[in-house]
Amino acid sequence: MIRVGDVLEEWEFQVEAGKLREFARAVQDEHANGSPIAPPTFPVVISADFVERLVTTILDLDRSRTVHGEQTYEYFRPIVAGEMLRCRAKLIGDETKTGKRGGAMRIVMTEVEFVSMADGMLVCRETMASIEKSAA
Repeated sequence: MIRVGDVLEEWEFQVEAGKLREFARAVQDEHANGSPIAPPTFPVVISADFVERLVTTILDLDRSRTVHGEQTYEYFRPIVAGEMLRCRAKLIGDETKTGKRGGAMRIVMTEVEFVSMADGMLVCRETMASIEKSAA
């Protein structure tokens, strides 16, 4: 059984300059296009595969009743092209609430920390919510 505080998954990610350019174009960030510094929401690229596994495999939520909720980023320094990051995802909250229109909803909060493998320093922290509505 998975509990609040458990590490859900760990992985490594190489920040490639080409991926930064592609992402900057996709989000129409003209200032970041060609910059070695990642756009502010780039961590979504780093954690996208994890989020899919979180919903469908790790927590086994019903995809048809699950939506992505709030997502925040806390930076300690910029993410830059060429660096290798060690990523660690933890479960930081799991509760059931009654929705405003009735019915229960499960709110799962996860946190991903991105640590530089070069110096061991925390670069960024991403916090996100997944919300599964009740079947009835």
